[in-house]
Formats: sequence, structure tokens, C-alpha cells
Amino acid sequence: MDKAYTYRFTVLGRYRTQLEGNEPHVTVNLSAGRDGRLTYAGTLTMSEPEWETFISALTEDLPVNVEVEDRRRSDPSRIV
Repeated sequence: MDKAYTYRFTVLGRYRTQLEGNEPHVTVNLSAGRDGRLTYAGTLTMSEPEWETFISALTEDLPVNVEVEDRRRSDPSRIV
């Protein structure tokens, strides 16, 4: 299977919680498509650990192009 489809995640923000014991959250936009034509597909919000597990699974196990843009991290984009 070739990597015809691309999924781009753009981190919109990272949020601390106000309740002690709750994990910080991250909100991302998802765009998807092929041949350089990406279409907005939705917005996701999940805890930081959920996000790290989710994006690791996508970048390591699936035969698709996954791009992550996170300007607040030292590595602003990761393209697999």
C-alpha cells in the first residue's frame, strides 16, 4: 500500500487544567486528503498522554503520511 493519503495535525493549543489531578490537554485541527489537496476534517481535544499515544501509533504503524505541526515544541514539525 502506498502512502497516497496525508493526515496533517496542527496543534492549536495546550491547556493546563484547573483541577488538581487532571491531566493537561491538547487541541488539534485535522486535515486529510491526497495529491497535495487537504481538506479540514475536524478538531480533536484529548489529554497529553492520549495525544502522545495516538500520534505515536499513527506515525509508527500505519502506511500513511502523517504530519504534525506544533510551533510550541522544539521540533516544530514531524513528518513521517
